Parts: sequence; structure tokens; C-alpha cells
Amino acid sequence: MIKLLVAIFILLLYSIGRARGTITLKALCFNITVLCISVILMSWGWDPLLVTFPCCLIICYITLFYQNGKNAKTLASFSAVIVVLILLFTLSYSIGYMSHLSGVNEIMRNEDEIAMLSPDVNINMSKIAIAVILTGLIGAAMDASIAVSSAVYEVYKNNRDLSIIELFKSGIHIGSDILGATVNTLYFACLGGSLTLFILFKNYHYTLLEIINSKAFCQEFVDIIFSCLACVLVVPLTAIIISYILSNLDQFENYLLDDDLYMERKYDEE
Repeated sequence: MIKLLVAIFILLLYSIGRARGTITLKALCFNITVLCISVILMSWGWDPLLVTFPCCLIICYITLFYQNGKNAKTLASFSAVIVVLILLFTLSYSIGYMSHLSGVNEIMRNEDEIAMLSPDVNINMSKIAIAVILTGLIGAAMDASIAVSSAVYEVYKNNRDLSIIELFKSGIHIGSDILGATVNTLYFACLGGSLTLFILFKNYHYTLLEIINSKAFCQEFVDIIFSCLACVLVVPLTAIIISYILSNLDQFENYLLDDDLYMERKYDEE
């Protein structure tokens, strides 16, 4: 059944996306490879945080530049996502330790003990929890960022007389429309994945106080909040970065190898 679903996915991806669909599939395989390597390195005793951060950057680079080429849109998105990662890395590290988060919550631990398995894998599980948060938010941040940068790019492409401030305002307006759908998507995706957890809370008559103090609930809630924070922060960052790049294309000529606007301007000058 899994093979059938994978085959259907690949077939639809190629039928609808054609060449871009093939590139998307390759990028997905590369990203899965990067995640597998990060898991192997962590199992060998490497620090989860030192492994996760560069892996997130590599995933971001593959997803943006390999799939969409080197242009103003991807450069702005990549820069904004890096800033958001740095900011939320520090915040998640602090909150993770203050909240005593771990990669194994009390429900998973009980399941392991019932199955006579040890949850002790000789890894700092608080760092694993932070790694999970960072890995989870990278996709949401990239999605919101590329949506804003692409929209501002198209606005500028059709009206090249706009100033940095006007482009930035356009990015904020576009981002505010995207945020509503993105935050709801993240919320329902996490809620759907945790549906069994909430049914368990209901069946075992957990009080509100017990739910709030449960590590299982806390970890899921923190994941949602950080993903939403990433989306909110990345919108203004992307808007200001793409606005600056579009207004100063000549300063970024070495990074815009596949940019249509830059190539058009260069052709007109010649």
C-alpha cells in the first residue's frame, strides 16, 4: 500500500509539475537524506543542536535555491529564514530548558516501559526536543517567506517605479493575508497529529491543570507556537529584504544568476 501511495504521488507530481515536479522530487530526496544523516550523527553522540542547525540551513538552501534557482526571491527568503532560525534558536533553547522539555514525554515513556524497552538512549533529550522544534518550524518559515518574496517580486516586476517603502508595505499587506491561512494550517496540522493525545486526556479524565502541566501537551503546544512565531517573524523580514534587493539589484549581481529582472536590466544596459 505504501508503494502504491508513493507511486501515485510521484505520478501526480510529474503530471502536474512536469520539469519543476521532477526537481521538487529530487529536492525532497536530498532533504530526506540530510535528515537521515542528522539522525545518524545524533545516534553517534554528536550534539543534537550542533547537528540540527546546519542541517536546517542545508535543507533551506536545497529547497529554495535548487528548486527555484538563484534569484532575488530565493535570496531574500533564505536570508530571512536564517535570521528567524537564529532568533528562535536562542528562544527555544531558553524555553526548552526552563520547561524541562524532552524528546520523550511521559506517555511515550510509559509505552516503552510496558513494552520492556528503555527510553534511555544516552542523548540529552532536552536538546532533542529543541532540535524537533527547529526542524518543525523550518518548513513553515520557508513557505511563508517564499510566498511573500514571490508576491513582492511580481508587484515590482509590473511597476518598477515603486520605492523601498512602497514595496515593503506591499509585502506586509500580502503577508497579513498569508498569515491567517498559514497559522490555521499549522494549528490544524499539529492538532490532527495530536488527536489521539487529546482523546487519551478525555478518556482518562485529565483536568485542565493536569493537561497544561503534561509534558506531552507542553511539547505539542510549544511546537505549534514556535512554528507560528516563525511565520509571523519571517513576513516583515522577508518584506524588507526583498524590497532592498529589488531596489539595489546591481549590488547582488553575483547572487542573481537566474533572476529575470536582473537579466532584463543587464540586457537593456547593453
